Formats: sequence, structure tokens, C-alpha cells
Amino acid sequence: MTRKRNTHPSGLSRRGFLRGAALGAAAVGVQPILSLNPARGAVAGDPRKFMVIINLLGGSDGLNVVCPTHLAAYTDRRANLSLAKGENLPSGESLHDLDGNYKLHYKLGGLGQMWTANDLHIVHKVSYPNPNQSHFTSQDIYSYGVRNNATDGDGRGWLGRFADEFCSSPSEPLGVVSVGVGRRRDFESTVTAPLILSSVGGFQVDVDTRYRSDHQLRVETVRETLDSDPEPSDEPAITIFGANKQAHELVDRVKEGTAGWVDPGTYPTHNIGRYMKTVSQLLHGHGEFGTKVFYTGFGGFDTHSGQIARQELLMQRMDEAVTAFRNDMAGKNRWNDCVLVVISEFGRRVFENGSVGTDHGHGNAFLVAGGPVRGRSIAGGMTGEITQSDLADNSTLPFGYDFRDVYANIAESHLGLARADVEKLFPDPDYTPSWDDTSVV
Repeated sequence: MTRKRNTHPSGLSRRGFLRGAALGAAAVGVQPILSLNPARGAVAGDPRKFMVIINLLGGSDGLNVVCPTHLAAYTDRRANLSLAKGENLPSGESLHDLDGNYKLHYKLGGLGQMWTANDLHIVHKVSYPNPNQSHFTSQDIYSYGVRNNATDGDGRGWLGRFADEFCSSPSEPLGVVSVGVGRRRDFESTVTAPLILSSVGGFQVDVDTRYRSDHQLRVETVRETLDSDPEPSDEPAITIFGANKQAHELVDRVKEGTAGWVDPGTYPTHNIGRYMKTVSQLLHGHGEFGTKVFYTGFGGFDTHSGQIARQELLMQRMDEAVTAFRNDMAGKNRWNDCVLVVISEFGRRVFENGSVGTDHGHGNAFLVAGGPVRGRSIAGGMTGEITQSDLADNSTLPFGYDFRDVYANIAESHLGLARADVEKLFPDPDYTPSWDDTSVV
């Protein structure tokens, strides 16, 4: 007697159907979270603490984000761009005073309020030794956490190392989440991989465009197969079966974990506003996901021409998104668990170019916000003070504070890593940690 095969209505066997379904899982970034390696240790700190990174892609002009209005060279070398000159400000706009010397961009009113509330720390002249002005090279350095990945790196990004070492136990299943920026090199890893999505609503098993009407049947058939069939005993069936099972379970967990999230109705509808809303939704399931780092960002900061108008829109969008997130977190009693850092791969030139813009530079301004940060009244000023000579005698703002010190300080003081473990995140032999000198948390 011939045994009847269990088949899909199309004639495809259950096993074949399951193998094909792996493509649907991969299409929404679900399959890459598969981890069959032994679990490592979990972060020892407070499980509610988290970090949010916002990357201003393209090289933000930090000198016009945090303006050294007290230095004559700032205006002398930026006749048409200096925001210290009233004629360069749009009608009715004014800068937000920080400490009598530095002022925030006129569209950063929400961040200005955070400074007043002791919830904002500013680090200027951020870069790395021997800075590079290539977008790709500098972004790679920021992603890998080493100056030369080919000779000093291990192929992993600094967040990939973080996830591998401290977020691969059952209690830390999704230590790093990428929202709206895809799979950047920061997340390259060997044991784990990040959850990658743009929105909670769009996080689902992909639809087979050839058979759209069969989507629900396809999903139900795969789930039935995963639940009823014994786990295979050899490869590649083990990996295919495991990837699909984990993919479908994760889709359910994200849906269930975010179901009770309350929308404050204040998030803007532009990209970075939607991404910060997604971070808030995922935080609602924080106990379920165990996420330590959320990474997002948006582009447009390569302002070689017409900078004032272009940067105005970008700053407005960032401020709207960060302010909505801050108010949402405060309302949900999570602001004191949060450290948010705004980064960019390099700053711009000290002087303006002929197109009323700025070209690629070096040192830049990082903004660090959150309930736990060393705010203005504690820090007594900002990290990385700029001098008249810095602006008058150089084409680019000099390197003064290593970007890895910002990350390392947050990883130790906020996320709870031991000092020796923090140093594992940045294995560059030429990097000497010095975040104790001027900490942000």
C-alpha cells in the first residue's frame, strides 16, 4: 500500500511548502534573528534600562546645531551661515540659550527645554583619531567601533558584539532592534542578529505576490506543519524548520507584546516621527523582548548647498520626534530608564562654501538626552569646549572626544556592563578608553 503524501492544494508537499515559506520569513527581516549557537550571559544591570541611538545620516553640521556664538571666528568664517548673525535667521526665530556662550538651533525648542530641565548633555568635537571625510569610511568606523576593521576588527559591528556577548540568553532575546534603517554594519554578529523592522504594523510574514489570495491558507498551513510535525534531525532541514518556527513565533510575540500600547497621538507622521513611535510600541513589550538598544535615524544631512533652509526642516523633524518620544516616555514613567544619543558620522567644515553650504569635516556635536544624563546644572557646561583657535586656525573642527567614549560611558553607567566587558565592545588596540574624564551619564 502506498502512503499518501500530505500536500498543499497546489500539490506541493508539506515539507516543500515549509521550505518555500522560509523566503517569506526572510523578506520581513525575521529569519536573520535565528540563533542556534550556545547562549551567552545577560546584562547584569536594571532590565528596564535602554538606549536609543538616532543617526543623522550624511554628516550633520554640528556647529549650526550647537552654535558657539561667543566666538568671533564662528561668524567671521560663516558670513552667510552663522546663526549668531540675526540677518541669517528666518523672521521671528531665535536661538535657544544654553550657558551664555553656546546656543541651540532655533528649531530645537524641545531639546532646549530638556537642557533647562537638566535632561540634556552636549558633547562637542566628537570624532576619532585620524578622522576620515568619506561617508562610507567614517560610517564603517562608527559601525565597527574600530579605526581599521581589516586589521583590528573581528568582522562584527560594536552592537553585534554587544548582542553576541550579552543579549543571546533566553532572558535577552532581542537585545538590539533596528528601526527604519535596515541592517547596518553596526549589527554584524556571529551568534545573534537584530530584529529589523520599520513599523509594527508592517512586521508580518510576507505575502507571496504570485498567490496573494492564498496568503492566509499558506500561513495557517505552515503553522500547522510547525506544530504537528516532529523536528527534523539533519541539515538543512533543522535550520529551515527552526528559522520558520522562530519567525512565526516572533511575529506573534511582536503583535501580542505591542497590543496594549497607548498612542498619545502626538507623534509626527514623517519618517523619524514614525520610527520613534515604533520604538515606543516595542518598549511596551519591553519585558517580553528584553531590548537594550534601539537604533534608528534619517538622512538628508549632507548639506553642501542651501544649508539654512535644508537644516531647518531636518532640525524641526528631529525635535518634533524626540520631544514626542520624551513626553510619551515621561507619561509612561520610562524617561528615567532612557538615554537617547543623537550621532552623525562627521561634522562639517568650519567655513562655508560658495553654495552657502558646508563640506565634509571632522569634529561634531552629539546630543545625549534622558532622565539619567548629567544635565547642565550637574555638568556645569558641555564636554569638548570649542576655542577661538579651533575655528580660526583650522578648516575642520579638531577631534577632541572619541565617539566610543560616549557609547562606553552609557554601556557601563546606564546599561550595567562591567568595565572589562565594555572594553570588549571596542577592541581597537589604538583606542584608549577615557570616558571617566567627562562622563555623560
